[in-house]
Amino acid sequence: MNFRVLAGMPTSETEMVFAARFEELAGADLVATRRTGTDLINGAGEHPELDVVLVHQDLGPAPVLETVRDLSHRHPQLAILLVSSSMDPETFTGAMEAGARGVLSADSGLAELETRIAKAAEWSRTLRRHLESAAFDLPASGVRGRIVTVSGAKGGVGTTTCAVHLAMAAARRDRVVCLVDLDLQAGDLPAFLNLQHRRSIADLVDAADDISPGMLSETLYVDPRGPHVLLAPEHGERGEDVDARATRRILSALRSRYEMVIVDCGSNMNEATAMAVELADSAVVTVTPDVPALRGAQRLMAMWERLQIRSHEDVYSLVTRHSRRNEIQPDFLQQLLGTKVLRTPVPAAYRALEPGENNGDPTKVTDEGLRKAFARLASELDLLAPPTAGGSGSRIGNTTASGGLPPGLAAPASRAPGTQTGPSTRDVSGFLDASGPQRVNGYGTRTGTSDPWGQGSPGPRGGFGG
Repeated sequence: MNFRVLAGMPTSETEMVFAARFEELAGADLVATRRTGTDLINGAGEHPELDVVLVHQDLGPAPVLETVRDLSHRHPQLAILLVSSSMDPETFTGAMEAGARGVLSADSGLAELETRIAKAAEWSRTLRRHLESAAFDLPASGVRGRIVTVSGAKGGVGTTTCAVHLAMAAARRDRVVCLVDLDLQAGDLPAFLNLQHRRSIADLVDAADDISPGMLSETLYVDPRGPHVLLAPEHGERGEDVDARATRRILSALRSRYEMVIVDCGSNMNEATAMAVELADSAVVTVTPDVPALRGAQRLMAMWERLQIRSHEDVYSLVTRHSRRNEIQPDFLQQLLGTKVLRTPVPAAYRALEPGENNGDPTKVTDEGLRKAFARLASELDLLAPPTAGGSGSRIGNTTASGGLPPGLAAPASRAPGTQTGPSTRDVSGFLDASGPQRVNGYGTRTGTSDPWGQGSPGPRGGFGG
């Protein structure tokens, strides 16, 4: 592949001169030019696999060395060459101190231009390979990561909330997690995580056939609280570009570099979400205990079956807004939907979620019932343990040894038939106090079946949406 160059040229004349020179170069492509320092800095983030940036000394409006310094801080993997008519020591010193790789004479010939760009580009690609190796290399075992999709029976049942908190719970257990917003028209992870990022999944569509770690590193947002985040497009109409083929390539690239890929599919099915559900190791449908949500879940899973995407027996239902006062309880919901219902429901505690959602910081959710619920759900879905060579890529819904339960709930082989165990009592995500016995309400070791779904949990404190 030819070296890719971005140029900041102050006038149309200088732009034409350099464009003409690049037309004669066989090993380098001028991908774009910009007329101001601000546009040049923004342009450097718009072109994946960029190697070299040429910055003319007369580029304004800010002093050119400030532009060079800002570029080098934001994109340390790029080789920056200052184009100057003056080749004195002061120019060299200023350029190097600002972060440039060198100074290129404004009237350099084709041979010199080609040589300097080639050397700078090789440096850039070498550095990028080292950065990519440190951040994205597979473990020696080559184990693939697991994909878990979270789809909503309808809007407002807590799909994004659950996806975010499951990703946070897995990250707290030192899992390498990527959270993907595949709600392409209405994705709102920036509000849930209080982040600003210009790149989205749409930026990977054109390169879907050959997604490099460098492209991922420039497109993903690295949340300091743990998960890496791949956002939906800011403008919903761009979501139409993300078709089934691109989704398969993108999720496969993420699976090869992350232990866990958690996909928020929203409540609308399209090509992208259908492909994600088909690829997923575990598919979860969030549903509230009311008739409209149940009908929505039935319609969604019936559509998956008609399109041969996924059988309803291979789907997990996750009950949100749960309360012992609800008319519909999880055991009855399981009979209606015919799916495996996750043992841990999310309690009806909207007000307890407000601090996290209003501040864009999930860590501000301090309600103990919610924190335990999300931690146990992560354990049930096998998000807390690293993928293994034997289990990678297999759907946990296909497990029959434990009666269809996720691996974290499978009964040990040494136990007598019919004996049940609850989720692990180890400290999950830092939320649980595992030093003592847990309550026998469906969360810990079960001693009876009078309250298998935790219906003795506190009554409703509000709704559960998002």
